[in-house]
This record gives sequence, structure tokens and C-alpha cells, in this order.
Amino acid sequence: MNKRLQEQVDNVLNRLSVPITILDADSDRLPDGMPLSTLRLTEGEARAMLGSLYMAVPSLHIVLTCAEQQPGARDVLQLATMLIAALDHSGENRTESSSDVYCRALRGDLMGSELEALSHEHQLPQEMDRTVMLFHIVQTENECAYDLLRDITPVQDKDVLLNMDRHTVVLIKEMTDVETIDDLHQFAQALQETLMGETAHQMTVGIGKMRRTIDELRDSYNEARRAIEVGRIFKPEESIYIYSRLILERFLMELPQDISAYYHGLLFNRKNQRLFNEEMLYTIEMFFKKDLNLSDTARQLYIHRNTLVYRLDKVQRQTGLDLRSFDDAITFKILMELKKVSGDKAPRK
Repeated sequence: MNKRLQEQVDNVLNRLSVPITILDADSDRLPDGMPLSTLRLTEGEARAMLGSLYMAVPSLHIVLTCAEQQPGARDVLQLATMLIAALDHSGENRTESSSDVYCRALRGDLMGSELEALSHEHQLPQEMDRTVMLFHIVQTENECAYDLLRDITPVQDKDVLLNMDRHTVVLIKEMTDVETIDDLHQFAQALQETLMGETAHQMTVGIGKMRRTIDELRDSYNEARRAIEVGRIFKPEESIYIYSRLILERFLMELPQDISAYYHGLLFNRKNQRLFNEEMLYTIEMFFKKDLNLSDTARQLYIHRNTLVYRLDKVQRQTGLDLRSFDDAITFKILMELKKVSGDKAPRK
């Protein structure tokens, strides 16, 4: 019995009202020292001996036993035998591929010694620098995401492309020839363009951090998923999200919603409602995008530099924050971003 089936069997037995013990049909013996074979057990038949009931599961070469005097012992023993046989039958015709091993490992269904054993069995590399890239396509119509990406994704010898579900594909990317995270961004961008050109489908990409061992790939996978979750909230205009570049956004996501709403309301409230109209917010966001450069921002907005200065002065007079100062700009940026995680709880003062 493999480890996974053993865990499933233990789970079944732990839920039953009667304590049941598993015996090895080939090596264990009866209390009087006689081999179990002397019972001549047949499938589906319970036999009593020396105060205990015995029933065989022939496909697994095991015998289940329990105390005969337990209420309902015979029925419970028969139920346990049927459930265990069903568990064994559900997996007897399944041949696990290397892709199955990777998928189960990423989902957290396979770890530790069982993952090590299966990775050796399938000759999967135990240690190698790899990063998980997650590709998500919402609108797949009659095709799944894997069918759309399988033939257009550049896969190197040590890369692995996995079909996680109808909308999600994972690329475990070997990192030997990848110099920086920007290389992965360019890879994802090129794949997006190819997908759009050939199928007219849009795709969102999450990129986890590099990991060394096969057991740690699960962490990179979860990071890629988290990157998409956080990125869609804070940067909906983008479609490629890198976990390691979302530090501030991840931090803000961890704050309790009521705390986020409170601090957001310190600046964005009824008093400042007219100040922070759509035009002013767009001006400030562009100023941040241009790294607080007045001339570049004015050019991008097609306004005179003095007009930009006037708007920033207006913010400073009313809020006390000079957005030309790095510290004040950071404060404003954080309070503004909190709107995205504070929900409808922001106070109106």
C-alpha cells in the first residue's frame, strides 16, 4: 500500500465508531500464533475467532479486524472493507506521469518523502534553479488554456509546461540562461503578443521567486498566484505581475480593512473632496510616474510648468504635504493606495 493510499485508509478508519486494526495477510498472525491464512477468509465474509472479527481486502493483501463485542462491529467492519476496496480501485488504473507529480507538488498535495520518492521514480531534478510562471486566460471558449499555449510557448529542455486547470497553465522555467527578472518579463510579454496575434486571447501572467529544490516550487507557484491577486487590485492596467516587485502592495494587502480605511480617510475625506477631483488625481499620478520630475510631467500633461507647480502648491496648502518632497510623496502614495483595500469603510469627515 503506497503512502497516499495509506493516509486515505487511515482517514476512513479514524471516522468509524469501532476501532479497527489492519493486519498484513502474508506476515501477521492470529493471537494464538497461527497464520491468518488458517481463517480461509473469502472476500466480503467476516469470520469470528477468539473474540475478534476478521475480514479480508484481497486486492491489498490486508485483513481488517475488530473486537467482536463492539456494538455493530460486523456492519462497521464490512463498511470499512468496502470503502478501502473502493479507494484502492479508484487508483489502480491510474498511471502517474511526471506532469502529474509536478502538478500535485505545486498544489501541495505531494510533499516530503512521497514527493522525493516519486521525483526519483520519474527522474525529476531534485535541485535546480527554477521559477514558476503562471499564465491565466479567462475567456477560453471551446479550448482550454493549455491547448492555446502548448504550441506557441518556447520551452527549453529543462522547462516544464503544465496544465493546471481549464484557465491556468504553469511554466516551470529553468533559470540557467536567465540573467534578471526583466528577462522573464520580456518572455511573458512576447508570449502575450504571440497569443493575441494568433488567437486574439488576452492573458494575465504571475511570476514567483526563484527556488532551488523541487519541494520549494510550491512556494514559487503560490507567489505567482499571489502576484496576480495583488497586482489586479493595485495595478489593473498591467497584465504581468512579478511577486518580488509588489512588496508595498503585498504589505498593504495584509493590513486590516478598518485600519486601511482609517488612514485613507485622514487625507481623502469630505474636507478634501473638491481638491482631489479627477484632474488633480491624474496630475499627481503622472507626477509620481515621472519620478517627481516637474518638466517631464508638464510635458506629458501638455500644461505649463507653472500650472503644475500651482496644483502642487494647492495640495501643500490644504494638506500640508509637499509632493515634491520624497517623504511626503511616499506618504501620499500609501494613503492613496489604501483606497484599493479599504472597501467602503473609509470615513467621511
